[in-house]
Amino acid sequence: MLKDFCKCKITNSFKFEADFSADPIWCNVCGWNLDIEDFPLSDKLQEELFEWVSEYGKWIDLEADSLIENGLKLVENHNEKGFQLFQEVKKQLGEQFPIVFVPSKY
Repeated sequence: MLKDFCKCKITNSFKFEADFSADPIWCNVCGWNLDIEDFPLSDKLQEELFEWVSEYGKWIDLEADSLIENGLKLVENHNEKGFQLFQEVKKQLGEQFPIVFVPSKY
């Protein structure tokens, strides 16, 4: 399943992290972005994850490469929501998928 996409022969360490136009689960060994549909997550949670990821970077003025006004608060809120989602992801994945949370930086 996952080995078809990940560059690792055995993927048993994952990270939960938002980025532009990417699913929020990554191989923690090689850094490969993994398809959340390959994980045993509910449809509702997958939908919430896509919504959360779509909010990534709204605190950045890409043209000026700087934070927008209230950017620090936006990234804090994004990380708080991300951690809540991470807790649910961790619960649904169980022990067979060890995963860590990587908060967004500003």
